[in-house]
Amino acid sequence: MLIVMKRNIFIGIVASFLLISLIACSIFESGHSDTVRTYVSATVKGEEIRIPVEINTINKAADNNSFVDSTIFDNDLALISLVMASKTGSEKKIRKFFSEMELDNIVCSANYDKGTADSISYCIGHYKVEGYDLIAVAVRGIDYDVEWASNFKIGTSGDHQGFTEAATQVYDGLTSYINSKYRSSYDSGKILLLMTGYSRGAAVADVLSYLVLADPVKKLNIPLKQVAAYTFGTPRGLCAEHAIAFPNVFNLYSSADVVTYIAPEIYGMYRCGIDIDIYDPQKTNYTRMSTKEEKGKYIDETVWYESRVDKLAKENKKSIPKFRLETFNYKKGKTPGASTIEYGISEKSSIEWLLNLIMTDGGIADTNKGYSFKTREKFASTIQPYFAYLIQYLLGYPEIVEEIGEKFEKDPVSMPLRWTLQSDGIYTDVKEILDKYKISYNDAELKKACTALFDMIDLSGGKGCLTNTLVKLIPSAVAGNQDLSRMVYLHMPDMALIMLLDYLK
Repeated sequence: MLIVMKRNIFIGIVASFLLISLIACSIFESGHSDTVRTYVSATVKGEEIRIPVEINTINKAADNNSFVDSTIFDNDLALISLVMASKTGSEKKIRKFFSEMELDNIVCSANYDKGTADSISYCIGHYKVEGYDLIAVAVRGIDYDVEWASNFKIGTSGDHQGFTEAATQVYDGLTSYINSKYRSSYDSGKILLLMTGYSRGAAVADVLSYLVLADPVKKLNIPLKQVAAYTFGTPRGLCAEHAIAFPNVFNLYSSADVVTYIAPEIYGMYRCGIDIDIYDPQKTNYTRMSTKEEKGKYIDETVWYESRVDKLAKENKKSIPKFRLETFNYKKGKTPGASTIEYGISEKSSIEWLLNLIMTDGGIADTNKGYSFKTREKFASTIQPYFAYLIQYLLGYPEIVEEIGEKFEKDPVSMPLRWTLQSDGIYTDVKEILDKYKISYNDAELKKACTALFDMIDLSGGKGCLTNTLVKLIPSAVAGNQDLSRMVYLHMPDMALIMLLDYLK
């Protein structure tokens, strides 16, 4: 759908705003009309590093009055969408970005910065070009908290319940926006629609694409070639029937990103549109392994990982600490145990190994409780509500997580043993923290949720449904398996930008 704007307007927008960093960016300097030079910022070991990056924009050869078919992947639109999605962390940021992109009639969802377990935040803006009204929709997938609970609200059948409920809210806001402001353009076929999101926001935008393009009740009367969606780090949210291969919906994801495997395909969950895997370990060493001995504040004989951020910093003569995985380290001469992933296995294989452990776990679950991750129906009917209940406290109150972290640091041996071997271990610790900070809760519900969590991870007698998984993961941590930590980093927004830029080359 990319509208070929007048060249001076388009280049001006790109030169000023296109390549703002996903984490934090500021304009450095402008070169000639085809080059943007900007700072990409990243936090490494708690220190913000600013790295100059040059990006060449793509010149448009088409006439000013023509339009590019939205079914054709467009590099510029992909980059604009990624930056747009990255600015959804707060209402202030996304409003500012929309204004800088010269969008008007900006409307954000109510209580944008105050999410609940069932809410979704989004922003809608408008751009007038060549007689058409372009409507841009950015769904928040950055810096949210209790909305995490909705991610685990999979439901027993059909589309992902949490993502669908959220997408419906965005759809309702979108249709209200069009009806109140651009109804005449809609009726005359002069509406163009761009949707984007990152992570959870990507999953919601993907489901929204289905609602807009094909849902028998909610389908909007907008020609397919006038609708485009670019999503990033996209989890799965649609059943097979609705996962239609729309040629104008592009899901840019990394097969080395564990988040994109949720909800798992074994649950019958998929994405609509076209999946584009932008992770290519043969093309770029995103997390190149190197064994180095370094004195001083770091541990000797540790396996380090050099990310592209480090490489760019070195090229620009920035002195920074190496990107170091804090949790898992291999020691020289020590090999992983038999139950860990072999040294050097790729991230994708690590993810498949981990998911296989969870989905085919051999723990002996209590037949009266029947907790299990093996099937979608079993997960939704036994575990799902307890995850949602506990997440509202863990993410809604930062002091709880901080307190748990402090407890673990003070008591790194007996605390995890208490949580996995004593039926009231989790409940006792969480209750103590809630009481300390005078956070209100229903004691009976709290105990029920904590007990359910213990029943899933109960190591005493191997009764928990995740028993075998934990038994195999614990040696991995002890042996220092690096792949587990690396999977987490590969969902970070700065990696999405790095991989996208490489893909577009």
